[in-house]
Amino acid sequence: MPEALSVLDERIRELTSAQPFAVHWQIRDLTSEEPTTIGDGAHTQVPSFSTRKVSVLLACLALVRQSRLSLETRLPITEELTDGVQAGTMKDLAAGVELTLEDHLRQMMITSDNICTQLVFDAIGGATQAGPARPAGLHQDDRAAAALQQVNDYCAWVGLRNTLHREIFPRSGELTWHHSIEQMTVTTAADQAHLLAELGRGTQNAEAAEALHLTPQLCRFAVELMYGLYTPLLGAQTTRVRFAEKNGRGLRSLSQIGLATADDGAPVAAVAVFAETIPTQLPDGPPGRIAAYELFGRIGRAIEDWHDGLGRGEGKRAPSDARGTHPARVPILLRVPEDVPGTDAQLEAAAAHPGVLAAIGGVTGGGHDGGTVGRDVLGHREFHPLAGVGKLLAAVTLAEMEAADPGLLEMPVRITAAHRRAAVVGPLRLPPGSRGHAGEGAADLTLGLHDALGLIIGTSDAATSLAVRDALETRGVDLAAETRAFFDRFRLRDEPSFHTQITGLEGPETARGDLLTGETSAHELRQLLMMLVAYGGLLEVEVPDRGKLGLNPAAARRVLGWMSQVFEPSGLAWALPGYGPKKVPQWTVSGLESRDADHGGDGSEGWTSVLITRRPGVAPSDGGVLWMAAHVPARTGRDASRILGELGLTLHRRGLSRPTLRGNVAPMSISDS
Repeated sequence: MPEALSVLDERIRELTSAQPFAVHWQIRDLTSEEPTTIGDGAHTQVPSFSTRKVSVLLACLALVRQSRLSLETRLPITEELTDGVQAGTMKDLAAGVELTLEDHLRQMMITSDNICTQLVFDAIGGATQAGPARPAGLHQDDRAAAALQQVNDYCAWVGLRNTLHREIFPRSGELTWHHSIEQMTVTTAADQAHLLAELGRGTQNAEAAEALHLTPQLCRFAVELMYGLYTPLLGAQTTRVRFAEKNGRGLRSLSQIGLATADDGAPVAAVAVFAETIPTQLPDGPPGRIAAYELFGRIGRAIEDWHDGLGRGEGKRAPSDARGTHPARVPILLRVPEDVPGTDAQLEAAAAHPGVLAAIGGVTGGGHDGGTVGRDVLGHREFHPLAGVGKLLAAVTLAEMEAADPGLLEMPVRITAAHRRAAVVGPLRLPPGSRGHAGEGAADLTLGLHDALGLIIGTSDAATSLAVRDALETRGVDLAAETRAFFDRFRLRDEPSFHTQITGLEGPETARGDLLTGETSAHELRQLLMMLVAYGGLLEVEVPDRGKLGLNPAAARRVLGWMSQVFEPSGLAWALPGYGPKKVPQWTVSGLESRDADHGGDGSEGWTSVLITRRPGVAPSDGGVLWMAAHVPARTGRDASRILGELGLTLHRRGLSRPTLRGNVAPMSISDS
């Protein structure tokens, strides 16, 4: 084994052996004529979860190559497809939305959407099943069986000896932590690393692509989709090596597989890491999955350092920390232990970061006693850029406008190929200058404004925000002016209760899925959250007439519905207990995913997040409903995710404990307006 690879092997083993869970992994060096492999437990069968979608993607593209499938075929999303689906964003859209097969593949890989995955399997089954296409509702089981057989045959053809597809998608909501894998799709780290290695080689020459029953163009298309993964972790901390990734998420299992490539696209390494029997909680408090996230990020950095030549002839060298990383996806382990009676050390540690602005609210007993719903604990009134919550202010405004303009939220929003290519973030983004494989018109998508706003709140999708801007302008709605008017009506004795400033709309060249530009404060965001909680029904008590200073209850419930659907929560919700269908109740908005340097952002505005959550076993009127707004200035850089994660986790654990805080986050008691 080459010395540098031996050093990498030792480093990965040190990382994995320190974990409180099993890690099965393999890394294949693709930089030499005679590839070398390192790993541990790589041939142990494990549940694949969504890592299986790489083989599904390639099996589908093999049929495209044979002209048995067309990427331009439009496939509608039906209500029956949403049953049991937890992953992805399409489950939250109205039935009837049509995407091309190409876009279903994109969403299957980028957001791991299981509605799109079902339709991909259905297309495979239709292409391989003998006879004419099935009538609607008939032969569905036969079609699914044909699809599974085709994918399993494909896996056998390309050398995946221990991979077996048994299901169209796992119903994770029905699983327990100790579930069996006997009826689930299974794979091994060795199989996945092998497949990615072959895919990397296939991007470079026709003979290697032929081994996958593909062309180099189709191999490069598959890698392009994997570059777009919404939640990258192997590549979260790398800048000189790029990872085309796919994730797998189970109740006790997390996995990340990826093809590491150089700047010119040349394959560097095939990587597969499967973490198994992850504890729900670590001994010092954080959810166990946080340790797995951190492990994946460190493995990615180790591969980058290996590729840079660190350790060659010099033994081990510590990697450099001087890299511009995505602040939302730097998986730094949190240290927030369970509450120790009589001490405020946790919240003090979480909040005492220079310049962080936060405001916390919650019911302090008695519900609406005297008109007071909650109390500020950290009541920062200093103003900061919207930096991620502009979309929340726009959503509240448009939901309120619906009461005076019925049907507004049902107006059509056409997301065009031009919007998608102009976007720099979001799951609907298309690479600039790339036509993909479908025709120009096939990339268009029409949603109702209600669904479009949900997609923006949930994913910060810039293509959708650009389309919403154009649709509102066509209808004659000045969103910036309407939002200013919405806040101007909150006045008490002729003094404004809100001083939030809306300066305009995001331009096409700066759109990060936030819709609006301007300034607000943590305190005023907390007040807005308080009204959403009160008038949206989360307090489970009768709310007095909203009068001049409240929200329309229907509008509040609508906005909370959007906030509850956030895909892969980040910011304040990033470290909350649970995962997927087992997560604690949360209503959240964040802007961290939309301001990284890789997507044209410099983070100069900082990062803002809001969170509403419930504490298990505590009645809403006794402090069981809590809310927080926080802004992390740009100068904190790569610590933004950790800081917000600590704040959110501490809020959930501690509730309103009236802490004594140090530094720039001072306690303040503020009456509610």
